Amino acid sequence: MQTESQAKNELSSTDTATDKKSHSKHSIKSSRFRVQSIARQNDVSAQIDEDHDKTLQERSESRQQNIQKRQQQNLERIFRLCYDNCLDETAGEPDPDWIHHFMTIAQNIYSPSMQKLWSRILRQEIITPGSISLKAMIAFQQMTQRDAQLFRRACLLACHFGQDNTKKLLTGLKYRSGFLLKQASIDKLNLGHYQLPYSHLLELMGLGLILSTELESGKLQSSTPLPFHYQGNDYQIQPAKNGVSILYYRFSPVGQEIAQLLGNHRNEEYQIHLTELLNKHFIVTSDAST
Repeated sequence: MQTESQAKNELSSTDTATDKKSHSKHSIKSSRFRVQSIARQNDVSAQIDEDHDKTLQERSESRQQNIQKRQQQNLERIFRLCYDNCLDETAGEPDPDWIHHFMTIAQNIYSPSMQKLWSRILRQEIITPGSISLKAMIAFQQMTQRDAQLFRRACLLACHFGQDNTKKLLTGLKYRSGFLLKQASIDKLNLGHYQLPYSHLLELMGLGLILSTELESGKLQSSTPLPFHYQGNDYQIQPAKNGVSILYYRFSPVGQEIAQLLGNHRNEEYQIHLTELLNKHFIVTSDAST
């Protein structure tokens, strides 16, 4: 025979299971619920919630007022973030047309993470007027939060070499091998291993941030050291043999502008593998002069 205590325990267990099932049911939102929620947030739910008491004109005016309030909030947040990140740097006077374009675009930036990036654009232009072009702002406007994350990953892997400061994504080294060194071989660097597969590169190319053609440097001579820079680390690389060349994708001018806003941040694992690859074909030394 079941005791009273056992019965209570079973009942409690059943209630707990029911509560969990109910919680799970309520935490999953249907597409209908989601559409209705978005419509209410944006003041366009009149034909869904038919118990409203406002005319079409009143609803339109209410929506416009709410949009203007949110746009005002967006601009205020971006300017506050910019202000908080400014110190006592010497500042210039941004072009009034630039400020107008900036505010026209920035008022419609709602994501907190994207607002931080737009505050950096404003700070950069205030400190160095003319450093952020209108093309860069328009390109940045078209970027979603996901696009920005993809581009940030690319920036973590970017280097530059020689006298050209444009950021590049190194994809491999081409060298001569085989009989009489006539056969070309390539040591590839797999960017996909660092969360930047070719499909993501294509997306960044489509945004105009990276040029679409893989480039090859001229054949490097063993007698000539080459400056090489990765995220604040400066090296001299000297080919162990003549004829080594570097394969890479180049950031576009707009991509270069936006990348400068993100600063130097390295991927430690990538840096290890990059250094190992360079050491296979170059004599690598730290550039003490820099």
